[in-house]
Amino acid sequence: MMNRPHYQQISDSIEAQIRSGALSVNSKLPSERQLSEAFSTTRVTLREALSRLEGKGLIYRANRRGWYITQGRIHYDPTQRLPFNEVITGQGRQPHTQVLAQQLAPAEPEVHQALGLAPLTPIHRVRRLRSVDGHPVLLEENHMNPLLFPGLENQDMSQSLTRLFEQQYQIRIATMALNMYPIALDSERAKALGMASGGAALFISRLSRDQHGRIIELDWEYWRHDALNIQMAV
Repeated sequence: MMNRPHYQQISDSIEAQIRSGALSVNSKLPSERQLSEAFSTTRVTLREALSRLEGKGLIYRANRRGWYITQGRIHYDPTQRLPFNEVITGQGRQPHTQVLAQQLAPAEPEVHQALGLAPLTPIHRVRRLRSVDGHPVLLEENHMNPLLFPGLENQDMSQSLTRLFEQQYQIRIATMALNMYPIALDSERAKALGMASGGAALFISRLSRDQHGRIIELDWEYWRHDALNIQMAV
């Protein structure tokens, strides 16, 4: 039997420490220099091992701060329009929402087309960073039809938009068209999620209609690839 490659031996060793609990959730791994010395290997080989662990969702890289042990994936059903806070607290985790931008302004052409609005029509746009247990996992960009949500720019956008639509505008999300695929993050979105440019993410696009069949919102979600476990009841 052939010996396992050195990078695999290293990744297996670190993985065993993680699964045994010796390396706790959210703890920081030693620096790459320290790990290279500990395993008597090169930085190139070590990074192969770390990339293998990252691919398994066991560690994540915080840009310029090193490698950390992941918290465990969130169980998420994108077909259920449940508020983020409810999804996270229901799994015994701590959610947090930071509003990065909130404006009434024109958007990308595909947004206008999806919402059925004329080019350059001002659209309600909200950009929010969602965290779990202090770790950013989701960058969300919401685009809403201004004709259906007058005064939305004055609302607290850190709350659940689903509940806001229902309580303030008597609008209920009835149906959704979903599109999901993996992407490499651009530098701006990667930075917001604490990742290096080109880092892997899952993109989810959700076009929502209300109880009257009107298109009300286009939601773009950028999830860290190591944050999510998709679960759907079919």
